[in-house]
Amino acid sequence: MEVKLLGIVDLLAAFSLIFLKFGFFKQFAIIIGLLLLVKSLVFFNIVGLIDIIAVVVMALAFMGIFGIVTWIFVVWLIQKGLFSLLG
Repeated sequence: MEVKLLGIVDLLAAFSLIFLKFGFFKQFAIIIGLLLLVKSLVFFNIVGLIDIIAVVVMALAFMGIFGIVTWIFVVWLIQKGLFSLLG
């Protein structure tokens, strides 16, 4: 059950990154980014470290800085969320 909940957080983080590209749901992205940071610190390993980098990318996206790295993290978060939900 917890794994599915954590997968939902990953998917919400990915979608909030996409929404930030278009300027939508900025407050939602902050909340999801904080949840992702807490989750990464609680379950700290190499994947948690990558999630912390994803939070930094979310902060940059919040400030309007987008690039290919942003889209790489969108794909990372979507695949991680789907694997958590389907696994």
